[in-house]
Amino acid sequence: MNNQEEYKLSPTRQLSDIEKGLIWKKPLSHKVSEEELRICKEIKRNWHRGEMKIANILLEGDAGSGKTQLAKALSAEFGLPYTKVTCFADMDKSDIIGAILPVISSERLEQVESAEQSVLKEDDVVEYRFYPSEIVRAYQKGYLLEIQEPTVIRDAAVLMALNSALELDGSINLPTEIIRRHPDFIAVITTNRSYAGTRPLNEALRDRVQHTEKMDLPTKEIMIERAMSKTGYRDEKVLDVLADIIIILDKTARANAIKGVAGMRSFFYWADAVAGGASAKESLYHKVIYKITTDSEEIKLLEEALKSHGLLAGLDQIEMELKKKRIFDEVEIRTCGNIDDTDFDHNKKVEEQGIVLKKSADSDESTSDVSDDSTDMESSEMGEDGTPKYHQSNPETMSDDAKQKDRDFRKKLNRDAREVVSDSIHKKVKLIVHRPDYGYESEQEYISLSKELMPVVREIARKTLPLLEHETSSEFARNQFYGSKFQADSVAYRDFRYFAKKRPPTESPSLAVGLRVDESASMSAFGRLEAAKRAVIAVYEFCQMCHIPILIYGDTADASKQEQMSIYAYTDFDKTDANDRFRLMGIRARSNNRDGMALRIMADRLAGSLQQTKLLISISDGQPKAMDDYTGNYAIKDMQQTIAEYERKGITFLAAAIGQDKEVINQIYGNEKFLDITNLTELPSKLVRIIARYL
Repeated sequence: MNNQEEYKLSPTRQLSDIEKGLIWKKPLSHKVSEEELRICKEIKRNWHRGEMKIANILLEGDAGSGKTQLAKALSAEFGLPYTKVTCFADMDKSDIIGAILPVISSERLEQVESAEQSVLKEDDVVEYRFYPSEIVRAYQKGYLLEIQEPTVIRDAAVLMALNSALELDGSINLPTEIIRRHPDFIAVITTNRSYAGTRPLNEALRDRVQHTEKMDLPTKEIMIERAMSKTGYRDEKVLDVLADIIIILDKTARANAIKGVAGMRSFFYWADAVAGGASAKESLYHKVIYKITTDSEEIKLLEEALKSHGLLAGLDQIEMELKKKRIFDEVEIRTCGNIDDTDFDHNKKVEEQGIVLKKSADSDESTSDVSDDSTDMESSEMGEDGTPKYHQSNPETMSDDAKQKDRDFRKKLNRDAREVVSDSIHKKVKLIVHRPDYGYESEQEYISLSKELMPVVREIARKTLPLLEHETSSEFARNQFYGSKFQADSVAYRDFRYFAKKRPPTESPSLAVGLRVDESASMSAFGRLEAAKRAVIAVYEFCQMCHIPILIYGDTADASKQEQMSIYAYTDFDKTDANDRFRLMGIRARSNNRDGMALRIMADRLAGSLQQTKLLISISDGQPKAMDDYTGNYAIKDMQQTIAEYERKGITFLAAAIGQDKEVINQIYGNEKFLDITNLTELPSKLVRIIARYL
C-alpha cells in the first residue's frame, strides 16, 4: 500500500523501542493481497464504532496459503507489535493464561533436582510467582496476536477460556488479578482445514470472530506475480506452466483425499530451483510431489492427472527451451571478447531430447502388489494361511426371539427411511427397506471374490492400524512443577512438584463410512457389477480390521407399482453380524435408480452417528433415472440439494464413477468429490486407500 499511515489504528500511541521492534517490516518481495486490503479496510472503517468494532479475525486455509504472512502484514499496516502462540495437542488452561511457578535460584534448582526434597530445611521459605502467557501479555498490552492451529487442541474446554477474552469488552481472570482487553488488541486465528489431528473450531469461539477469510490458492496471475517477487525469476512462460501444475496437483489431491498440499510455498521453492538451473521435472518431485505424498499409488494418481491435462508435455517443452537457452548463454559467454575459439566445436549437436519423467522406485507397481510381510498382520477374521475366516452360513435355525428382533430391526429401518423422505420430493414414493438373506452360494461367491483382494486390504490395514493406537492415561499427570490443578497432599514432599497437568483425552478412530451401491440394470454391463462387489468386499473387510462402523446399502427404483423404491441394507452399524459379508453377494443389477432418495436416507443414517468424520461414498455407473420423470435436470437438482443439505450436517460425499456418464456425475458432485474409475480392477484398492486417508 502506498500510504504507510493509511491504516494505522492508533497513530498517537507511544510504543517502547522493544515494541517498535515487534512491528513486522514488510520485505520488498511482499505483494499486497486482496485479503489484506479487504481486512485493512474493514477494520479501519469499524475501529471506532463501538459494538461494531472488528478485532477478531479467522484465517482458514491449507498450509502455504499465506495465513501467517497475512497476519504479519496486518501488524505492519496497523502499526501494532506482532506476536504469536502455536497451539499443541495437550495444551491445558495453564498454557492459555499462564502458570504459578516456584521462584528459586538456578543453583538451588540444581540441588533440588539432584537431591530431591531432602535439600530443603524446615525454615526455608518458598516463593511463588505467576508468569502470564504470551496470550495474556498481548491481550494486556494491545498487540496483534496470531493464534496458530487452535484446532489441534484435544481438550475442547481449553479454548473455552478464551471465549470471554475475545469479547470486545472482555477480560481474563488470572490467579492474581483480572485484566481487561486493551483497546488495540487484535486476535488473528490461523488454522488449517481438516488436516490430520485437527478438530472443528469450537462453535462459541468461532461465533466471536467478526471477519473470516477462506485462504485458498490465489489466481494464477497473482501466483506468478508473487513468485517473481520472491525469487527474482522473470520467465513468465515457465512460471505459467509451473503454476498450472500446482493448481492441478492441488485439485487432484483434494479430489482423491490425499492429505498433502500443493501450495504457494511449494511453488516458490520449485520456481527458485528452476531459476537456479535445476531440471523442472526432477525438481517437481523433490519440491512439490514428495511434499504432497511419497505413497506410490498416490504419486501415480498425481502423475496421471498431470498427463491427462497435457502438463507433462508442457514441462518437456520448457525443459528443451531452458536447455537451449543455457547452451546459448554458454556459447555467448565463450565467444565474448578476444577469446580463442579454436577449441570450440561448432559442429557439436545440442541434445534436445526431453528428460524422461522420473518416478519413484515403486510407482510402476500394480495396486495389487504387496510386501511379503503383509501376511504377518493378525486379524480375528483371518485364518492361519492368511485367507478370510468365514462362519458357517445359517449354522442353526434362528430362535423365535432372534427372528422377532430381526423383524423389529427391519421395521425400524423402514420407519426411519420413510420419515427421512417425508419432507422431500420423494414423500409419495412407495419405499421398502429390505434386509437381504444369504446362503451357501453367497458364501462360496464371497470366498471366490475375496481371495485375491485380501492381501491388498491386509497390507493397507497393516500400515493404518499403528496410526490408530492411542495411549490410555489417567485424567491428570501428577507431580508437575506447574499445571492447572494444585495437589495439597504433595506439599509434604517439599520438592516443588505440587501441581497436576491435565492429559489429553484418550481417542479412538472417529470415522464412520457409508457405501452406497447403485443397483440399476445398467450395472450388469462391462463387468461393473463384479467390480462393485469386489469393492464392497474390500471396504467391508478393511473397516472390520480397523474397527470402523460401516453402512453398506444398495438401491434400485421401479421394481413394481407397489415398490417404487427399494433399499437393501446389507450391513448396518446398529446391527452388526459376522455373516453380513455374505449378504453383500446379494448385490444385483435390477431396475432404475432414484439416487437423490438413496443418498438422503443413507446420509441421514450417517449424520446420527457419534463419529467426527462421516464419509459417504456412492458407486454408480450413470445419472439418475426413474419413473414419473425423475431424470435430467430435475433429478440432478434434487441430488445437489441433498448433498448440500447433508454437507452442512457434517457428511463428506465422494462419487466413484464406473460407467459412461462420468461427466454428468462430475457435474453433480463437483471435481473435489468425484473419482474417475476408468480401470475397474483398481476400484477396490482405490476405495480402501481413500477411506484410510480419512482416519
